[in-house]
Amino acid sequence: MRNRSFAQLMGVLLLALPGISPALAAWPEKSLTMVAAFPPGGTTDILARLVAQHLQNELGQTVVVQNKPGAGGTVGAASVARSQPDGYTLMLGNVGYTAAGMLFPDLTFDYDKDFTHISTVAEVPNVLLVSKSSPLNSVQDLLAAIRKNPGEINYGSAGVGTPHHLNAELFLKQAGVKATHVPYKGATPMMTDLVAGRVTFTIDTAASAMSQIRAGTVKALAVTTAKRSPVLPDVPTVAESGLPGFVTTTWYSVDAPKGLPADVRDRIYQAILAMLKNPEMQKTLDGMAALPGGMPPEGFAKFVTEESKNWNSLAADFAASKQ
Repeated sequence: MRNRSFAQLMGVLLLALPGISPALAAWPEKSLTMVAAFPPGGTTDILARLVAQHLQNELGQTVVVQNKPGAGGTVGAASVARSQPDGYTLMLGNVGYTAAGMLFPDLTFDYDKDFTHISTVAEVPNVLLVSKSSPLNSVQDLLAAIRKNPGEINYGSAGVGTPHHLNAELFLKQAGVKATHVPYKGATPMMTDLVAGRVTFTIDTAASAMSQIRAGTVKALAVTTAKRSPVLPDVPTVAESGLPGFVTTTWYSVDAPKGLPADVRDRIYQAILAMLKNPEMQKTLDGMAALPGGMPPEGFAKFVTEESKNWNSLAADFAASKQ
């Protein structure tokens, strides 16, 4: 009842403002769905639930997280692209979607063109990880092992086209070496096999990897940010470790189907900005070593276009190497 009363109060207040349409004043009139296109446990799922919790406080309606995993997150994304552009169906997007078109030739959507890109919510550092039992203790150890054992070293990812996959391929390309990709159906089973030593390494986000790092089941060899992470101050950067200029992070966003009315888009964007100013949200992001987002819709749409060009170039190289 409190949420409904809050929403009704906001509707009255918005109607009193110049330029606010009655349709926007009434929105949202029902619960929203936030699609997390990956299984529970990974960073996308963690952030989707965090964002949903705070957005429902800002919008006055329940925001339900729906996990729709499959095909590197493209199954869930395709369902969102087909949804009504009314603001009631949202998606927790990430950088991996920018290369999806090159990696999945039969894809039914174009992430750049078939979504309304509302805003970024967080930028998370990546960490190069090996099992605790691995004899490798540095980036140089890993590269030496790859060169010494061509075709025998593998890396795990949460699936084709995921940030794990893209970041690992960029790392290998810059180092001038090759390793075998082992895609999993999500970050959780991938991490299970990394801990067990069934895959040699991965590049995961700090958000999902920190629990394993703190538990001592994996070793962090390097972070992919330009500077060392305050959460992992003793872990060197990849650039420090012999690959100068290697810098990547994984960004996450809130997206909606193409055609979302501008006033609804802007209402959600303002809710995201308010959410990112919330001290509880800021504390949680700090614990992930994550930077808050908040990029405005127009700027974010241009950013997605540029990111798509950059990551599709890498994806094209990867696809060509597999032919």
